[in-house]
Amino acid sequence: MVPPLEEQKTIIKYLHNKCTQIDTIIAKEQSVIEKLQEYKRAIITEVITKGLYPATNIKYSGFEWLRDIPVTWNVRRLKRVLITPITDGPHETPTLYDEGIPFVSAESVKGGIINLDYKRGYISMADHEKFQRKVSPKKGDIFIVKSGATTGNIGLVITDQIFDIWSPLALVRGDSSIVEQEFLYYQLLSNIFRVQVEQGWSYGTQQNIGMKALGNIKVIVPPLEEQRTIVKYLHKKCANIDSTILKKQSIIEKLNEYKQSLVYEVVTGKKEVPHV
Repeated sequence: MVPPLEEQKTIIKYLHNKCTQIDTIIAKEQSVIEKLQEYKRAIITEVITKGLYPATNIKYSGFEWLRDIPVTWNVRRLKRVLITPITDGPHETPTLYDEGIPFVSAESVKGGIINLDYKRGYISMADHEKFQRKVSPKKGDIFIVKSGATTGNIGLVITDQIFDIWSPLALVRGDSSIVEQEFLYYQLLSNIFRVQVEQGWSYGTQQNIGMKALGNIKVIVPPLEEQRTIVKYLHKKCANIDSTILKKQSIIEKLNEYKQSLVYEVVTGKKEVPHV
């Protein structure tokens, strides 16, 4: 069905105005989300590097980008605080199916977690058994994106569901006698990790950071009891920020749905366009 040209022009003008209004609101909500994410990272960075209370005894960390830290804290290479070596997923490309074992890559790293809703697809049990011999993800594991547009992003495994990873993801599993896994997770979300990743990555067809460079990234290691106190504080602080972000994201989703519905109803004649 093709309406008369004059009516088409009226519809276009109406939709242009309405969609512009909706897009403006979406842009404002997205800006708020970005500011909240920056605020969250700033809080994490401050607490991870300085602690919860002003330290009376401090020492120079040995690094200009970090400066002073509490005297009881240490700086170590990431590979020295792990119970297993940093390991990426298999480099071969498996056949994907409509069912089987979930297979994830960099696009599954969303909002600081591994989100299986964004899996690439499913792989066979034979490929799963082969891939598990290299990396067997479990709840609490941390994965770093080591190649592609989202290099440096961090995803925590929050599910017991079995899945497999591809080569752009690298497993980080802390040694609990040195570092709390959740403390390590927050540290990898901080600006000090991001800065080091950006200094260490290289460019080919896309940005990437090698396994050796990842292992040499510096991490801060307070006493374990202090790590636990910091984690407890950040859990509460970040939960409040994340809750606000989720509400903003929900608003954006509803606005996009409304925009699609509006366009559909207008172009199909289900909604009458007022003649101005």
